[in-house]
Order: sequence, then structure tokens, then C-alpha cells
Amino acid sequence: METNYTRREAFAVGSLALGGAMMGAMTQAQAQTPDSASKPEPDSAVKTRTASCNCGQLRVTCNGPDPERISLCHCNLCQKQSGSVFAVQARFPREQVTIEGKSTAWKLPLAEAKLTEYRNCASLGGGGTFHFCPVCGSTVWYTADADAARIGVKIGTFADPTFPPPKISGFEEYQHPWAMNVRALRMQHLE
Repeated sequence: METNYTRREAFAVGSLALGGAMMGAMTQAQAQTPDSASKPEPDSAVKTRTASCNCGQLRVTCNGPDPERISLCHCNLCQKQSGSVFAVQARFPREQVTIEGKSTAWKLPLAEAKLTEYRNCASLGGGGTFHFCPVCGSTVWYTADADAARIGVKIGTFADPTFPPPKISGFEEYQHPWAMNVRALRMQHLE
């Protein structure tokens, strides 16, 4: 039986599969590490990774070791901003980042973040500015006012399954209960 999916449905299933694979890899890595003393050292090899919007007009190139801060956030701000049930992002030192192309900025000052009816990561981080492509609408990078030394990049914009998994998670009280249980979902091959 052939099933036709909308773009939104295909994106949702793909996002869930990526999230499940990342969480599965994290769980497997934790199971293989009996105590915190035997955790592997961060990968300090210099890499060049390029993130881009859907149309390719807005690009962020990161040169250096993989970032120390890679986070998965379930807050409603990240859900609405990413269009998914969670967002995954990494923060790179500014000196490792080159931004090319035009972006439109959406600023969420701390005062406004605190006024939202739900807790969100911008209210804890002092506010932030999110940069998206004015052509295709993809959010690619952001800055957090409380962390001026780093540029945040949305992991999905790298489209690289070898990117390291998140190291921290936040706002689990907003987590969709099915979001981290991808294996329980009926998966079909999407073409």
C-alpha cells in the first residue's frame, strides 16, 4: 500500500528519526561508560563544518574542534522557532565562525522573553537574536545576549549525521511524551 506524505509529515518523521537516533546513541554511549572517570575526552581535532539554509544563500562555516556546548531544548520558544518538537544547537567560539549571505534577525529581548506565558531558554540566557534566511526562512544561527563570546548554530542546518550528539537537555517539562520514543512509532520508508 502506497502512502503519500505532505512535506510537513515527512519533515516531522525525519526530525523524530534524527532525535531518536541521537538519543539512542547517547543512551548506548552512557551504557558503555560505567563511570564518569572513563568518559572519552572531547574531540579536539580541527574540523571545518558548514551549515546552510535550505536554499544555500545563508551559510555558517565553523573551523575548529567540535563545540563543548551542544544542547537539546524542549522549551516552547525552541519548538515554535524550529518548527519541530525540540531544537538542537551548538555554540561555537566567535573566532571559529564565518557567516556568509544575508539574514533577517528576530530579536527577543530579556524583558519580552520573561513576559511570555511559558518558561523559555531566552529568558534564562538574557534574551537572544535569531538569524534566518530572508529567501527560504530557515533559521541558521543565533546569539544569546548572556554568551557574547559564542555563536549558536542549529544542528539540523549542518545536515551532517556525524555531528556529535547533544551533551545537555533542557525544559523537559515541555517535552512531547512520544518525541524521544521513535522506536514506538510505525516507520515507513519515505521517498
